Amino acid sequence: MAYRIGCDVGGTFTDLCLFDDVTGRSTLVKIPTTTGQQDIAVIEAIRLALKEAGLQPGDLDGFAHGTTVATNAILERKGARTALLVTAGFRDLLRIGRQTRAHLYDQYARKPEPLVPPELTYEIAERCGPDGSVTTVLDETSVHAAISAMRENGVETVAVAFLHSYANPAHEQRVAEIIRAEAPKLKLSISSAVLPEPGEFERASTTVMNAYLMPPLEDYLGRIQRTLVEYGVRAEPAIMQSGGGIMPIETASRDKAVHTCLSGPAAGMIGAQRFAAAAGHANVVTIDMGGTSFDVGLIQDGKILTRYESEIEGFPLRVPMFDIITLGAGGGSIASVDAGGLLKVGPESAGARPGPAAYGKGGNRPTVTDANVVLGMLRPGRKLGGGIVIDRDKAAAAIEKHVAGPLGLPVEEAAVGMLRVVNAAMVRGMRRITVERGLDPRDFVVTAFGGAGPLHAVDLCAEMDIETLHVPPSPGLLCGIGLLLAPWKHDETAMLGTVADRVSSSFIYERIRGLIERIEAQAGRDSIDMATMATTASLDMRYRGQGHQIPVAYEHRNLDVALEAFHRAHKRAFGYDRRDQEVEIMLVRLTGTAPAATDKLPLPQISTDADPVIAKSPLWVDGRFMDVPVYDRARLAPGTVLMGPLIIEQQDTTLIVRNQAVTVDGFGGITVGIKP
Repeated sequence: MAYRIGCDVGGTFTDLCLFDDVTGRSTLVKIPTTTGQQDIAVIEAIRLALKEAGLQPGDLDGFAHGTTVATNAILERKGARTALLVTAGFRDLLRIGRQTRAHLYDQYARKPEPLVPPELTYEIAERCGPDGSVTTVLDETSVHAAISAMRENGVETVAVAFLHSYANPAHEQRVAEIIRAEAPKLKLSISSAVLPEPGEFERASTTVMNAYLMPPLEDYLGRIQRTLVEYGVRAEPAIMQSGGGIMPIETASRDKAVHTCLSGPAAGMIGAQRFAAAAGHANVVTIDMGGTSFDVGLIQDGKILTRYESEIEGFPLRVPMFDIITLGAGGGSIASVDAGGLLKVGPESAGARPGPAAYGKGGNRPTVTDANVVLGMLRPGRKLGGGIVIDRDKAAAAIEKHVAGPLGLPVEEAAVGMLRVVNAAMVRGMRRITVERGLDPRDFVVTAFGGAGPLHAVDLCAEMDIETLHVPPSPGLLCGIGLLLAPWKHDETAMLGTVADRVSSSFIYERIRGLIERIEAQAGRDSIDMATMATTASLDMRYRGQGHQIPVAYEHRNLDVALEAFHRAHKRAFGYDRRDQEVEIMLVRLTGTAPAATDKLPLPQISTDADPVIAKSPLWVDGRFMDVPVYDRARLAPGTVLMGPLIIEQQDTTLIVRNQAVTVDGFGGITVGIKP
């Protein structure tokens, strides 16, 4: 037997899947997240899963984990006390940033305060040119002075970001040697290792973020690892990256801390991709609605779209990340009426504590979940994970006090209004990733997951005119399942900065060979079998004079094919191409992957002996309550066809179907035809 665990921590719930990849049997656990001490819920979920499966901790062969610790540390400003060493004359690099503005006409808009304050930014006398030539020799005296000042100021971690270090990392590497020798307790992050690319502001921001996150991640992951060992788990834990691969704890808490910022949503995308492919869907809009947020992603031709530039709380971040749009619209999003009588929903969330009013855990403000309860989409008296029992009276009281009363509406109409507002926000997110990129949403299938995703999915598909909805077998735990299906992954980048007409494929391949050596070195440190590893290359291209690049695949060392792909990609993204202009190749990227520990899909246990209809319950349909059948998904056999309106319940979520047809596929997934 080979038993593996995938455990994802969200803002509201902690999800775990224990999988036997020999028999295919899965044990699923969903309990409230212990806010502020996520490791407590993780260990409790492991304990519950092992108990239910009749296993001992030592029976586990693998443990993969997705966490929000990095994201929370940035949002809450609870990272390490960080210093920044910069080239002399660039002290205000983080404060000046770029001239782009998120809100162009907002005269009161303010940039976020940098993670490193001015008094902890130290100038070092040195400089290299963009070609790597040394124009100012490194003054080591200024480095020693900076180290002394950092000691006096209680610095925990330091980022080093020198001008043009992507072209010549020698100065950064020498500074790192000096710091390790004189201040070995200081944690260190250098930009030529974190992000060897042009763009001094983005490179410095990413490096600072990596340094800022190292201590809190090391503390959290260290607690997880120690507790697992004390509990008797011998398997080495692996951590999810925002770009869709796992890595060991040591790598995650040091060299690649910044790569964990969207680890949970990335795992969900992997799970969605695998189950959508099993159902025959290659073009998919994924919607992941949990208790705190709503994440939208895109799968085209069976591949998850990846981006290389993003931001968190206004801070630029350049690491490979799945292309996910995140909105503050979850089941715990709080509704309120402002002074002008306008109904608002989110982004503030009730979280795991106190949670929605219907959970009976002390929450008294109305949430999206409470609206679903009032309208019968979540049945009163239903038991959820963590001992939660749905209480309709408390949900109705919260909506009456904070929404229905102020607006002069019946509770049900107020609840309908809350859902319309939050659905409108989610539809805007879905349009951003399709329509605003020149894609027709009607060419896609929606895969809905997360604890609240299937509750809203039918209505969202109808709004987007999408004809098919796919709901995987365990949507509320898909992020945990995706962790089990994630490969090992490592990315490396090298600067080219040359015109395509003046470069040969052999020159590009020489750079790729250097990247292969670095990936193989990392694979060795991560105990990866080299025989199983594969690499894929891409080139970042742009028309000469542009300030942005487009990554395109570089296959079979064929530059002409890559150039043609660039022209097509540019036209698709911007509506035109310029084939008569020179094309610059700015970067070469190489990704190394090794297969996941299992290629089997964790499937639910189906029991068709009992009647699948477990109750009749009132559901708000077309402006009135209607008694509809409630089905237990664990009793729906493959090939089952149903006609709505109906409710399908399972351990981790609820699917609401109005006047649509439902079909259960051979993998336990559900397909809903939106148009009757």
